[in-house]
Amino acid sequence: MHKLYENSAWLLADKVSKLFPGILVLALLARHLGPEQFGIWNYAIALTTIVGSMALLGMDKIAVKELVKNIDRRAAVITSIIFMRFTAALICMLISIAIVGATRQHQAVYIVCTVFSSFTVLLQSFDVFDYYYQVQNDVRKVIIPKISVFLLFSVFKLIAIALNATLVAFLWITLLELVVTYAVILLLYSRYYERLSWNDIDMPLVKGLLAQSWPLMFSNLVVVLFVKVDQVLLDVLGNPYQLGVYVVAARISELGYAIPTVIATAMLPDLIRQKKISEASYLRTLEKWLRLSFWVSFLVAWAVMFTAHLIIPFLYGSRYLAASPILMIHIWAGIPVFLCSVLVQHLIIEGAYKNYMYANIAGLIVNVGVNFLLIPVYGGVGAAIATVASYMSVYSMMLLLDTTGCNWQLSKKMFRLQPAIADFRQACAGFRVFISKLLSVNEKNPLPNE
Repeated sequence: MHKLYENSAWLLADKVSKLFPGILVLALLARHLGPEQFGIWNYAIALTTIVGSMALLGMDKIAVKELVKNIDRRAAVITSIIFMRFTAALICMLISIAIVGATRQHQAVYIVCTVFSSFTVLLQSFDVFDYYYQVQNDVRKVIIPKISVFLLFSVFKLIAIALNATLVAFLWITLLELVVTYAVILLLYSRYYERLSWNDIDMPLVKGLLAQSWPLMFSNLVVVLFVKVDQVLLDVLGNPYQLGVYVVAARISELGYAIPTVIATAMLPDLIRQKKISEASYLRTLEKWLRLSFWVSFLVAWAVMFTAHLIIPFLYGSRYLAASPILMIHIWAGIPVFLCSVLVQHLIIEGAYKNYMYANIAGLIVNVGVNFLLIPVYGGVGAAIATVASYMSVYSMMLLLDTTGCNWQLSKKMFRLQPAIADFRQACAGFRVFISKLLSVNEKNPLPNE
């Protein structure tokens, strides 16, 4: 149990440690580059993220399962997955560059940003080490290097801003940050476990994994399209200035999205146990979690809506004032995001994976349709409306597709304020227990030499 608390704390530490330095660096970088250059860079990031989602090959799910089953063949599994993802990433990199080359023939800055952003997808092939340490319940071995390198390169970015560096300089710094991060993780793995070699690649295993992965590849593409397509469409249907303004608002709005993810990661094992022991206890926990998620996200949305006109100029300066109304709207997407994080856990436990995919497809259709209608007229404000509408459609589809009616019954109870206050007090008490158990964890965890 101590391992569970420790790993949850490390996951939380990873998010929190990057949160405030990330806000500072992003704000100063956006001010330094200006909305247009900042928008072009984010277009390249969005495009390569969408195309590069295919390079994941669904391995974020399959790798954990395969490593649990074949821990004795660790080297073969890890190198085979790296080989698969690296090859797929190279193909995705060429596709991304070809798309920009064909559509932005006389705009070199788009091509340069896309080339650098494509290398990000390539280097993320080494995320397989994250999956291995998850299986080992020892995520600190990847989180500590990632946090350390992130903070170091945040300082480098601040120095570059002070020196009035160009966009290309920041592209190089961002690329080097990833290179150093994964190089350190690879070196630490080689030290504590074994040296990996391309000779460890198991082609029959590669073929077997590819056969399993194609449905998950499609699911990944749908999810990434759902999240990033608004930025691509805003650049295509609008202009890079509008995209740059929109991105700064969206980044603030999305700051809290990591919270439900971390909570879900920590709670899922306990929910599975509760489901086996007592259905009533399991449903009560879901009810409390859903109610807390609604009220926390609702209050945050109200607070940000009334202070957006102060937040934007304070962080980003007068050139981004147009982001204030975008933030006022976009922040309301947080409510369905928080609620969906609860319902997704219910779907996973019940084995209703297809419902989540169908809900995301519905959200994607709404997102693209509303963006095409509103961006030409309202620009970033239209994209923000599309985002809220699409997330609400995902949540609504999760209710409609749940044949048990459980999600609907839980949702009807989430508006009750009095139980929400009691839930909040209980959550605070639980957090204190979490901290006390975390502090009691024996930090002397020897690193295995296998």
